[in-house]
Amino acid sequence: MLKSNRITLLVIPEEGGKTFEVKVPRLLLWFAGLCSIALCGLLAQGVRSYLDVRDLDRTILRLEQDKALLEEEVAQIDQLEEMLIRLKHSNDQLRVILGEAQELDAESSQSSIDKIPYISSIQRLRWGHVQTVPTVWPTRGPVLRSFSVDLPSVFIGAVVGSLVRGSAAGEVVRAGYDERLGFVVVLDHGNGLRTEYGYNTRLLVAVGDYVLKGQSISLSGEGRESRGAGLYYAVEEDGQFRDPMLYKLWM
Repeated sequence: MLKSNRITLLVIPEEGGKTFEVKVPRLLLWFAGLCSIALCGLLAQGVRSYLDVRDLDRTILRLEQDKALLEEEVAQIDQLEEMLIRLKHSNDQLRVILGEAQELDAESSQSSIDKIPYISSIQRLRWGHVQTVPTVWPTRGPVLRSFSVDLPSVFIGAVVGSLVRGSAAGEVVRAGYDERLGFVVVLDHGNGLRTEYGYNTRLLVAVGDYVLKGQSISLSGEGRESRGAGLYYAVEEDGQFRDPMLYKLWM
């Protein structure tokens, strides 16, 4: 007896209606079964891929967070490195200043026989009186003219209207107009130490005011030396003008 190549499917209604008979080739059933198995496999693979993608998204998000944290830490390290460089520069400047202690102290001892004892900036730093030593740079900008014997001051380039800060604490002994320096401020830090700020466009203090270290005292203006906008800055100690760069420890 030959084996049939078809499978017969009978459809019998519940209410006793006409019976339907469907003959399906065996090959077609095998093909449908294989397709179903393949479809289930593809579905399982799709679910697995979806889960893998979700895990990858979580991993990427975590890596991005770690990257942002690392960049923040690197930025903090850079800031600390810049701070260390500034501190090293300040330390070097302080060593240069203290290196002149013996010479300046000898000069001060000779001039103080019949006068009020002169206290040099070196002694002030040694005793911790840093507030009255002009170590703060008065404004941000490049030094366009350096200190010299003929011109015992520096010219700092700055945009008109830049804030000018007192480089040390002291009393305002002069605040007004000068034919050579324009609007000028002179601070007396005690014991023969003074600082001068010229070429201002506006003064923020008056004679008799006491200025704290780093306090705003004026707004910079135009220079008289064909160098453009900027600030005239001079330091006078014990009757002699000295290079302000020797006192500069902080911007």
